Amino acid sequence: MKLLAEKHNDNDNFILNCEIIVQNRIDLWKPNEIFVNRIDNWFDEKWMEFSGAIVPQVAVWSGKTTVPPFHPKRVESSDFYRRSNQKYEKKESPKILHIYQESRENLKRYLSEFTSDGLFIWYSGNSKVNGIGTLMCYLFRESECQPFFITLTEKKDWNVSQTKAISKKEVEEIIG
Repeated sequence: MKLLAEKHNDNDNFILNCEIIVQNRIDLWKPNEIFVNRIDNWFDEKWMEFSGAIVPQVAVWSGKTTVPPFHPKRVESSDFYRRSNQKYEKKESPKILHIYQESRENLKRYLSEFTSDGLFIWYSGNSKVNGIGTLMCYLFRESECQPFFITLTEKKDWNVSQTKAISKKEVEEIIG
């Protein structure tokens, strides 16, 4: 089952490597629900566990994990899958993940409002043009969140150049 949508401005190897990483995590964790979000362009590691801003220039990374406050205009697609009989089926999401609101309102949009056992995936578009792409995932289970962030670059033949909360070696072993 292919989860990541590919567009003309994506590098095939970036999408392929992200898909391999995502499928590895799904096989390992077997979440009940999967939320897949394509972001229009590259984003950096500061988005991991970023909650929003109280006022302009005052950013917050809160202790309780919230939905990363990507502006809805940046979200090119958002898909939802639910596990049924050991396979995942695309469904209508019970709740929209990225909505128009003041940034400080996002400080109250906890992942627990969306699932008790889910994998949230955000990946960047425009990798062919940028020569760089990112993948960010949050496994949310039993009120705890395990996030990780990966940057892949064209300079490294679309292999890992940066990681956060997952080792570079582990990612390299996954994508071979």
